[in-house]
Amino acid sequence: MDTINSHNPSTGKIINSFVVADKEAVNTVVTNARAAQKSWKKLSRVNRAEYFDRLAQIMKDNVSDLTNMISTETGKSLNESRAEVMESLHMIQVSAALGKQSYGNVFASELSEKDIYVMRKPKGVIGVISPWNFSLAIGACWNTGPALVEGNTVVHKCSELTPMINKMMAELYVEAGFPNGVYNLIHGAETAGKALVKADVDCILFTGSAEVGQEIRRHCADTWHKICSCEMGSKSSVITFADGNLDLAVDVSVASAFKLSGQRCVSSGRMLVQRSILHEFQTRFVDKVKNEVTTGDPFEKDHYYGPLISMEQKERVARFNRMVRGDSSVTVLYDPEPKVDFTHQFLQPFIYGCEWADKPYLKQEVFGPHVAIIPFDDINDAIRIYNDTDYGLALGVITDDFRKHRTIRDECFTGMLYINGGSIAAESHVDFGGLKKSGNGWKTAIGTVDAVTDKIAVTVNHEHKMNWAQGMK
Repeated sequence: MDTINSHNPSTGKIINSFVVADKEAVNTVVTNARAAQKSWKKLSRVNRAEYFDRLAQIMKDNVSDLTNMISTETGKSLNESRAEVMESLHMIQVSAALGKQSYGNVFASELSEKDIYVMRKPKGVIGVISPWNFSLAIGACWNTGPALVEGNTVVHKCSELTPMINKMMAELYVEAGFPNGVYNLIHGAETAGKALVKADVDCILFTGSAEVGQEIRRHCADTWHKICSCEMGSKSSVITFADGNLDLAVDVSVASAFKLSGQRCVSSGRMLVQRSILHEFQTRFVDKVKNEVTTGDPFEKDHYYGPLISMEQKERVARFNRMVRGDSSVTVLYDPEPKVDFTHQFLQPFIYGCEWADKPYLKQEVFGPHVAIIPFDDINDAIRIYNDTDYGLALGVITDDFRKHRTIRDECFTGMLYINGGSIAAESHVDFGGLKKSGNGWKTAIGTVDAVTDKIAVTVNHEHKMNWAQGMK
């Protein structure tokens, strides 16, 4: 029987071991979830919502334990870990609220004797594959909450890098009284994920790399019933115009770049700055990073971010850093010597300035504390640069010109736009997702509802004869 170990990325120590679900085990869990869904969907929405109300109360009593485990297992700072717990709690509360309202639409008919409404029906069994960086929020809450309250059951394959925090959350589902087979957690890496995708599920909710998401999309396209909601990578940005508030711009840009050491799907690896304020922005940005952004033990409050999640990811980011150092067209602005034990997965902030170009480190997702500051001349130039990647997830724009707001909104290919904010300001009750290689159109968070339900148009004739719309005889 194969096992995986949960590691503390700050120390390399093993936290716990977990049994890997093989193909047979995955299919057994899916079968049990299918059986449980028959009775779960028959509960009223209000009754299903009551489970989430209880779960929310239990989560409030476990905020500290959940926070500490996230920091232990992912290396997030305590501040960010607590924020993830609160984000997760908010989604559970939103799920409870969803159950207290009808989720559909009423339409007027052409004919006075007819009523028309569109209702939602649960798809059935939902497979969830979640990432390590927001494994509690995205997998066990953003995706699972709306899926369950709509009457589906869930089989959740969490990241092999964060099994412990998901085990804790699964135990809270049990404590809240959810029936057996309604929420199911399985462990494993690629093999377990592929088995879940190919199992008898009706929908896959996936968050991860674009390449894996594309494989899932291909599989679903070859079936008659299975759909997928894929939230994938990004090359997100903050665009700062000369008319914007520069203090605000620097604050949100630093946070967008270095929160969670740049390991958010919405992290900004590109800062687009109007050329007339480029020097001042660079100076302030670098000074703020030098003075405030330190890396080390995530349990120490004076550290801005902790380790990268793995040695493989550390080497990936270091490789991009080496590319930049070897490019004579680039000006390295900040590349400090290590200040912590680099036998583990710690990396210092890396900042450089350059013109926009077709370079791997400018167009590919780095997923680490690696930031380019790129000048632009006018709004059309900013739009051109932002759109010149395969991704389109998140964008912050700093300007006090409302006309620029609208132009950026209409011309930039982005799934989420934050006016006078950074790229990392998502809230649970709002759709979350992107365009191009960043997503396939279905959103996570509250947008999950659209992916896990089927719309049924119902027309009721109250006459004893049939009259046809559009004047047909």
